[in-house]
Amino acid sequence: MEQIKLRLAHAFWFTLAVIFLLETWLWDHVKEGLRALARNLDLERIEARLIDFLAPLSPRATLAVFAVPAMVIFPLKLAAVSMLAHGEVLAGIVVILTANVLALGVTGFLFDHCRDKLMQMAWFAKFHDIVLRVRAWADALVAPARQRLNEARQYIGERVVAVVGEGQSIFLRKLAHVRALTKRHGAA
Repeated sequence: MEQIKLRLAHAFWFTLAVIFLLETWLWDHVKEGLRALARNLDLERIEARLIDFLAPLSPRATLAVFAVPAMVIFPLKLAAVSMLAHGEVLAGIVVILTANVLALGVTGFLFDHCRDKLMQMAWFAKFHDIVLRVRAWADALVAPARQRLNEARQYIGERVVAVVGEGQSIFLRKLAHVRALTKRHGAA
């Protein structure tokens, strides 16, 4: 019984670590995607205006701006829950995922431009330090599983290359595989 409790506890913490790492990965990567989208839509002037708007703000006022994306997505999350409750599962999931991804991207962008001011508040700097320690803990907890997945992916890749061939396009590898199978089948 004790062994089961330990395994369940480990599974719980592992799941939380994976979710946390997924959120941090989104934080790091979605903001770059939003920047690329802004460049493609020629919205860089809005970014410059936002940076000019943030420059004279106090740390507390900057924190208020930093919190805006979380407040904006709250009604979207409520709408998504309502959709889920009314049986519109796919629409609800799409709304909540889209809202979270956009909020993470915008918040990541804002954090890049607000970091120095936010760190002037001692409690925020301590909170930031805790988040960094949690990220390191999550990385350490997930690292063995990540290593096993990488080894499995490498093994499967080697097996595919052994069967299909290396250095060819996917189409040519599939074609070579089909040819090899037909030759073996015809010989039998």
